[in-house]
Amino acid sequence: MRGFLGVTAHIEKDEERIELKSNLLACDRFKGSHTAERICEQFEAVCDEYSITNKIDYIISDNAANMRKAFTVCFPTEQDDVFDAEFGEQRGIPAAVTTRWNSTLRQVKAVLRCEHPKLCHVLEKAGHKELFFTAREWNVLKELVDIMNPFGEATDLTQGEKTVTISSVVPSVLSLNHHLEKLKPQVRFLSSLVRSLQVSLKKRFGGIFINVKMATLTKDGTTAPFSDPVYLKAAALDPAFSLMWIDHHVMVSLEVKAEVLQHVKELILQEALETEQPTPCVDEEEQESLGQGEGLFAAYHKRKKKDVGTTPALQLSHYLHIADGQNVLLFWAMNMKVLPSLFKVAIRVLAVPASSAPVEQVFSHGGILLRPHRAQMSDRLLTNLVFCKCNAL
Repeated sequence: MRGFLGVTAHIEKDEERIELKSNLLACDRFKGSHTAERICEQFEAVCDEYSITNKIDYIISDNAANMRKAFTVCFPTEQDDVFDAEFGEQRGIPAAVTTRWNSTLRQVKAVLRCEHPKLCHVLEKAGHKELFFTAREWNVLKELVDIMNPFGEATDLTQGEKTVTISSVVPSVLSLNHHLEKLKPQVRFLSSLVRSLQVSLKKRFGGIFINVKMATLTKDGTTAPFSDPVYLKAAALDPAFSLMWIDHHVMVSLEVKAEVLQHVKELILQEALETEQPTPCVDEEEQESLGQGEGLFAAYHKRKKKDVGTTPALQLSHYLHIADGQNVLLFWAMNMKVLPSLFKVAIRVLAVPASSAPVEQVFSHGGILLRPHRAQMSDRLLTNLVFCKCNAL
């Protein structure tokens, strides 16, 4: 699909009679990405070509975000000038995206980075006194950011597409609950929000709280969400978390924490034993019959065989000793031979995505390809195009 930028000028003639006249100034091919900066550059080129140097009072464009931003850059309003003069061009306030809750959080944080008195001064000069924040409203916004900031961090952690995300689910959920618990005696304005978030967190991720003995099984016998042990195993097999989350954020007694820790270890060992294939032992007589003999470095070869044959329990103990916040993919790439049994478990559980973000991107690409003018495209062709597009990224 080829892109074009069209520009028309509409002139009111005031000689003998009032008349509107429209002229097409440009309908030029637009190559490359449709960013606001590039749209702005091409529009300014049209203005230069037609010697449009006087003030343009009104510009009408479609409602696309890049178009709105382009003409804000080209022709800033008086309010923009006042804002830039007070805060500088780098201090912008991003627009919120209706489908991304954390974009609203970023917007509120950007507002709070502006000093309250200066922002009121800008609004007053722009003639918008009705938009003033009272001292109470400003403090409410600060408290809101303090409450929601860790939720935004957790959202970013679990929506990656090319990084391991499932291992961050349990530590994130338990850390958020711990965060809300600490805030309860501190909040002044939004205590009901803190309570509601904590109730929602325990309901939405009930299986995790049950597995770490911070909640009891449901009375109706139904399976609680996120009760699959894969979440516990993934967190434990990520060296960035290991088993530290049990000590820091599982809010139970020390005795119960010890039970949870032992339970997680048993889950990993059980899967490691299920995936392990027994290797046949070769005795010394058989080695000699194979022509290997003792040889110059026989002692070294025997030692290597013993190292590879360590039990899953010894491998788990060694893993917990060396896990120290390393990058999960790099760690297992370097230790796959040292911890072979655990490696088999790790590559199974860590490959699971924590959210549906990857498949949502697939649907986005499908929507871009299947435009109205391609309504006759067959299902098979669309599937192949989406497959090629996503795999090429």
